[in-house]
Amino acid sequence: MPVIGHRGRLLVLFWLSGMLIQPASATENEPVVTMGAAAQHNAGLVVSVVKRGVLGKSLDAMGTVTAEASHVVRIHPAGSGKVLNVAVVPGQHVRKGDVLLTYQDHSLHLVRLEMAKAQAALATAHASFQNATEAYSRARALEGATVSAGETQRRLAAFRAAKDDITARQADVDTLRHQLEEEYNSVTESDKNQTSPADETSAIISPTAGEVQNVLVGIADDLSPATELVTLTDMSSVWIVSDILPQDAAQIAEGGEQTTELVSDRATTLLASKITSVGDLADPATGLVHVISRAPNPDGRLHPGMFLDTHLPTREKTEGIIVPAGAVTEIDGVRTVFLPAGLDRFRPREVRVGAESAGQKVIVSGLSAGDSVVTHGAFALKTIMQISDLSDGD
Repeated sequence: MPVIGHRGRLLVLFWLSGMLIQPASATENEPVVTMGAAAQHNAGLVVSVVKRGVLGKSLDAMGTVTAEASHVVRIHPAGSGKVLNVAVVPGQHVRKGDVLLTYQDHSLHLVRLEMAKAQAALATAHASFQNATEAYSRARALEGATVSAGETQRRLAAFRAAKDDITARQADVDTLRHQLEEEYNSVTESDKNQTSPADETSAIISPTAGEVQNVLVGIADDLSPATELVTLTDMSSVWIVSDILPQDAAQIAEGGEQTTELVSDRATTLLASKITSVGDLADPATGLVHVISRAPNPDGRLHPGMFLDTHLPTREKTEGIIVPAGAVTEIDGVRTVFLPAGLDRFRPREVRVGAESAGQKVIVSGLSAGDSVVTHGAFALKTIMQISDLSDGD
């Protein structure tokens, strides 16, 4: 049985997989790669007709994820007391209404006592008003007989004073009721889980879905309305802050679409976000200018402090043939695309790239409008060429 060398094994492998590298013909200095239909399917190869267009040049920068200032919630208690339990830790994700901590609310006890006193005073005012009403009615009925006109006027004044006292005592009750219902039961606090009228436990709750940034108290700590308990950040959207040179900042298009690379184990995806501000003053410590964009973060992938590669749009525009960034691959330092050259055959072509932005590249030479180009799967064709070069060197 004949022995098959390394080169022969590679050729058999390519024949079995439906992929072959053909030598250059007499009229072509470039090789032709053959990839069978099954191999094209496995590689996800796509051929598209390209068109001319205009692409804005982008500036590469390092971005840092930062919580939006307006989305940071600093939670304080309504009353004074002592911490009973802390239910969260920094970095924890919480939902709206989740309990963050509980405390024994001494102020709540005092307010309830004040409410009991105010309600008793209101009841007394109502009784006094009833007596004053009856006395005034009798005086009017007997005026000129057994009751003088002066006595009737005195009883009228007492009736009016009793009525005003009801209004004042009712205002006291309403104020305390509002305090109990709105201050001790708000978007950040609840007494709904109390087990009895004497229970003074208040729960600090999350006003929104978000991430706990800081927990500033511990069990048995004393607290008051001035005490900051928890810092919570709504992470449904975040800022991506990119630092660039002042001379570059003048070229950034405010309101333009920035793209940010999100790297995972499976693939690198591009996140689009709108640039909301471009700073005018450089940071004294770094000499760089802040460019801020607001990025959606519904799944919570972005966390404060993350460093990401960003691409900032500039006002500089380049005209040429627009292709997906993945259509261009580099072979031996030369930027290359692949064009169909017959059934299951593809020929590499050198191109010159003018700009890249938002996952696209503009080709300024090497392609024409209407050309058919491999827009997805170019890397698989490049791999075949590189393996073939290795086998030729054996």
